[in-house]
Amino acid sequence: MARRAVMIGVNRYRIPGADLRGCVNDVVNMTGVLTEVYGFAKADIVTLTDEAATRKAMQAAILALVNGGRKGDVLYLHYSGHGANVPDANGDEADGRDEILCPTDLDWKAPLADDWLRATFNRLREGVSLTVVMDCCHSGTNTRALQPPDAPSIPRYLPNPWDLMAVESGRRLKGAVRVGMRTASKAARRRSDVVNVDIAETLVTGCRDNQTSADAYIGSTYNGALTYHLAAAIREKKGKLTCREMHALTTARLAKARFDQIPQLEGRKPNLDRLFLSPMP
Repeated sequence: MARRAVMIGVNRYRIPGADLRGCVNDVVNMTGVLTEVYGFAKADIVTLTDEAATRKAMQAAILALVNGGRKGDVLYLHYSGHGANVPDANGDEADGRDEILCPTDLDWKAPLADDWLRATFNRLREGVSLTVVMDCCHSGTNTRALQPPDAPSIPRYLPNPWDLMAVESGRRLKGAVRVGMRTASKAARRRSDVVNVDIAETLVTGCRDNQTSADAYIGSTYNGALTYHLAAAIREKKGKLTCREMHALTTARLAKARFDQIPQLEGRKPNLDRLFLSPMP
């Protein structure tokens, strides 16, 4: 049984004014959790931060992680950085929008879209445990304003050129925004922040569709609010908690710290009830 991970954190962007502060700290924090609590070897963790986290490098690392998984393996993918959305390129989205992750070299005309992520995760072999944590925003209802670098909290959402054009023209973009990596319906997500859905991976996202994931000053340095409190929850229980328990404890810690974002947990029911980062039975 192998334990392997890909850790991606992007603070620095080639787009002026888009830089974040806590994403590399997220990677350091969660890497410590993986090695100290769950027994991952440092040699089995691929880390991409800032200028190294290009679209090409991110796709190659994610593909290698998923394609290399064998029955009994435990895989972990972490992304901290901006999320955004763009007009749907191939007409497969009912809302007309594709959600994307934002590498350091983000090209709005060739983004890292949810369609590619969904297709990649669907290739996971049977018996492989994959946990995906996305500490970013995908919501289209966030503020369009870029915050100053010293702001106490910055939303991890990057407004795209179509957003800005819509604001400047006074016209709204068409279509509600959803996270395409998810297959749960909006109705299911409105009923519960933990959703039983038939996807290969167990997915944790930083917030609801209509919220932002905070890049905030916590514990004397900048961190992603989700990642900081997720790591703290795991350490509090010394790793002995199910995915549901992890979600509940992380949500409670965020609320106590006065963050209004509520992380979302999605996956197959047996996976949600297994210990976090445990192999398939």
